[in-house]
Amino acid sequence: MLGIAGGTRRGGNSETLLERALAGARDAGADTELISLLDLSINPCICPQSEDCMLTGVCTVLDDMQGLYAKLRAVDLIYIAFPVTFRGVPAQTKALYDRTQPLWIRKYVMGQQLRGSEEAGRALIIATADRDDPTEFDGAVQATRSWLVSMHFLEAERLLVAGVVRPNDVQDKPDSLAEAFELGVRLVRGD
Repeated sequence: MLGIAGGTRRGGNSETLLERALAGARDAGADTELISLLDLSINPCICPQSEDCMLTGVCTVLDDMQGLYAKLRAVDLIYIAFPVTFRGVPAQTKALYDRTQPLWIRKYVMGQQLRGSEEAGRALIIATADRDDPTEFDGAVQATRSWLVSMHFLEAERLLVAGVVRPNDVQDKPDSLAEAFELGVRLVRGD
């Protein structure tokens, strides 16, 4: 299973929750891999200026995204975490979403199966926000759900934690940390 940290700071609130979810997944017997988008160089999508992926389902932009395509297609579980920024996902997370356009092309235009299983993969969405407004998460969650569906994944669980402003505020939310762990376990077990 693959954990994707889409946050804007290392060890931030969303990444801390993701690490708890991955700990739960490991506790349930899963092999986990954590990828931080901060460690990768993912350039912007150049479609439709270049129609390469539109014709072949293969991205011609050579950067760290090339290594992610196979990983995204190989896993059955994705846990993705990010802080909400201006009611959306951070720039590096949006770049990840945009750069999966070739997978969308393969699925919807070329009719190819993206994953080894015809059954949809499952995903956990973890998002943090500084405001306690319940609509704060709407845009980011919808973009993430659309991205997941394009890769033949469905949102199975979601953890939205509001009111975290400073880097370690989530440490003052033990219920959220415990819930992240439990969700990590639950998705692996298929509960």
